[in-house]
Formats: sequence, C-alpha cells, structure tokens
Amino acid sequence: MLTGQKVLIVEAEFLIAIDLQRMLEALGAQQVLLAATAREARSFAPDWPNLALAIVDRRIDDSDIGALVLELHGKGIPLVQTTSSSTLRLSPENSAILVKPVPEDALTSAISTALANKSQP
Repeated sequence: MLTGQKVLIVEAEFLIAIDLQRMLEALGAQQVLLAATAREARSFAPDWPNLALAIVDRRIDDSDIGALVLELHGKGIPLVQTTSSSTLRLSPENSAILVKPVPEDALTSAISTALANKSQP
C-alpha cells in the first residue's frame, strides 16, 4: 500500500509516533518523517511534494495544528488524522479522524481511503 513511499507523522507523544511508524513500515513505507509540532512538520516542507501521506494528531487546543492540516490538504497530501478527543469525528477537509489508541486495522482502512480519494480527479 505504501511500498517505497515517504510519510509524515505529526504526533507529540513519542511512543505513539513510534507505534505509528512501525505500522507504516509494515505497510511498506520506506521513509517516515517524525515531527512533534506543526513547526517541526513545516521544517519538512521541502519534502512535502514527495509525501504519499500525512498522519496528524488533531489536538483541539492547538490552532497551529489545524492550520497545518489545511496547508497539507491544500498541497493535495492525503491525510489521516488522529485525536484523543472522542468528540471530533470529521474534519473540514473531509478526512476521517481516528480516536486514539488507533487499532492497526482502522489505520490501514483510513490510509486506504485517503489514498483512494487522492487518486480521484
């Protein structure tokens, strides 16, 4: 599904980021970029054109993350969002929001949907 692809993870919790990285590598991701903040994610902007996918932790109290999601969406990068809040379900970008902890099968399904939506004209 992600064979040979580059993926960005924006997640403040290191152990969660590493777990997501493990799942992505199992799906064939060749390179996983890790960022704990929106600012760190923006430092990877030169790599954005080569991203197959971005997984972003959507923290309710962080408007900069919301702005980052809009930036990534504007660049046409498929998104999967995660959150620890059970009240967020759908983002303005119409990408699904998965509630943490994220089961591997739910992540795989969300990635598949995000990639399929990217390929539609």
